[in-house]
Amino acid sequence: MKVIIVGCGNIGVKRIDAIQNIPEIEIAGLVEVNSQQIKYLQENYKFPISDNYQKYLIDNSIDAFIVSATTHPSLKIIDEALNAGKHVLCEKPLGDELSQTQYITNLANKNNLVLHIGFNIRYDEGLQKAIQLINEGKIGIPYFYKCSYVNGSVMTNNNKVGALLDMGIHNIYLAQMFMGNIKPIASALQRFEYAIKDRDDNGFVFFQSDSMIGGTHFSLVRWKNNFKLEVTGSKGSVIVENLTKWGTQTTIHHERVYPSGVPKEVKHSYNGDKTWETECRDFFTRVNNIDITKNNEALDAMKIAQVIKDTSLT
Repeated sequence: MKVIIVGCGNIGVKRIDAIQNIPEIEIAGLVEVNSQQIKYLQENYKFPISDNYQKYLIDNSIDAFIVSATTHPSLKIIDEALNAGKHVLCEKPLGDELSQTQYITNLANKNNLVLHIGFNIRYDEGLQKAIQLINEGKIGIPYFYKCSYVNGSVMTNNNKVGALLDMGIHNIYLAQMFMGNIKPIASALQRFEYAIKDRDDNGFVFFQSDSMIGGTHFSLVRWKNNFKLEVTGSKGSVIVENLTKWGTQTTIHHERVYPSGVPKEVKHSYNGDKTWETECRDFFTRVNNIDITKNNEALDAMKIAQVIKDTSLT
């Protein structure tokens, strides 16, 4: 599969490095407009570099666009790529309005093209281990969930979309991953650093699914990176602490002791952020099989985010 990478800043470079470990994917070119970043790319990689992505739209040898630019320029690029018959891997959020996400998703589905959204932390080994333990029945019947995913600084919000669509969209996806079909039942968004409508910087949401309740916290004003996820069931719990991009990730399995007492504990530790490579491999598999069954992932998450925006206390 031949791809180009559009937007080669922090995330784009992670994509480049990941793909170099995947022989099934060939990078045909890099697209970047920042002169300083172009210099970095020239010094560190041997791929062709251009400031013009549009020439690749008419190149029939290109199978896919990997778009790692920020949200607003990305929408136009994704639109043109899908109309040119290219599969797309892009970052979240897919727009900052539900109508934008709906349009792009409809376009991909109509053209029978893979649309893969970069909810990359779902591929973290510790989170995958937690899912495995739950599926194996190690915690019995799951009945509550909680997750906090917060970033260290409001300045990291380069997308200018606010905490809900920057951090919270990950939290929504993870809640779906662990709870199933969810609906928000109460939420609150805070606008302290961003004195602009819809530019929230902190939020809490309670969810409900058919058999579980859960809560999540997302923030750009925590001042220290932090991640913790817990799922509790009738026979025990699993806890995931930290993300591999920040250091050692630990998945802890607590086995309930009857009738009560300190639970038995088993820890699994993971180092090294392999999420980018795993995600690119998943994208390749989907393209190779023309698997569009996951095309609606961003749309499903955005619909929930829209409900949160519409009903939140502020």
